[in-house]
Amino acid sequence: MAEIGRRYNPNGKKPKNTDKKKMDKILNVLIGVVAALILVVAGFIVIGGSHNKDTKSDKVAQQTPQENESEKDNIVEKDSKELEKEKAKQAEEAKKEKADAAEEESDAQAEDDNSSSEQEGTASDEDNNSASDETQDNEESKKDSDHYSHTAKVEESNDPNVKKVVTDSKWKPTKTKQKESSDVHNSSYTKGSLDWNEKIKTIAHTTGLDENDMIIWYVKNGGSPNTSIGIVSSKDKTKNYRVSMEWIPNKGWKPTKLEVLKTHQGAY
Repeated sequence: MAEIGRRYNPNGKKPKNTDKKKMDKILNVLIGVVAALILVVAGFIVIGGSHNKDTKSDKVAQQTPQENESEKDNIVEKDSKELEKEKAKQAEEAKKEKADAAEEESDAQAEDDNSSSEQEGTASDEDNNSASDETQDNEESKKDSDHYSHTAKVEESNDPNVKKVVTDSKWKPTKTKQKESSDVHNSSYTKGSLDWNEKIKTIAHTTGLDENDMIIWYVKNGGSPNTSIGIVSSKDKTKNYRVSMEWIPNKGWKPTKLEVLKTHQGAY
């Protein structure tokens, strides 16, 4: 009876274990709810991240073809520009080569023309020089002929330095101031003497040169006391003469021959 009384006591308090069990159940339920919430949140996070990755992948996948197409267009455009530049460069080089070839051909033609012109010019110069010399000789002859009288006689000479030989029957002696008692003339070659001055005057009159425009290269004995030879030229040395003269007693020096020289050198 005593044991039964212990087990059943309707008037007594409930055991404390019952409350503890209730609390455990509540805690377990709460833990389960929290765990469920965590799982739900984790699921959303996982699903959302995967969706974001897929979206990013789709964006990358969408962008990549566009970028590839853009790169291809850029490459094609670049290749096209490079090709155009290369074609333009080749065209420019071909044009330059053609111009160089034309220039070389022109230079060759010009050289040929210059060569022909030089040959023609040389021949023409020779002809002109010959004509010029002939013209100069003719002009000198004309000038000389203007100086000579109509009785003058002009002849050629075998001397290579003599252009021509002139003689004139109308030549007269240069009037002298000298008085002599003999037929042999006392010829003087002292510069400034009376006889010397009369020789120079005779030479100037015969050549047509002015005494102030005359270079006296040489005056010498002509082979005898009564003959003399003088070699003179104009101061510009374009006119050269050799005059032979003889002494006419009590009248003066008379020219006997005038030689027109090419040069005074070697004419002594």
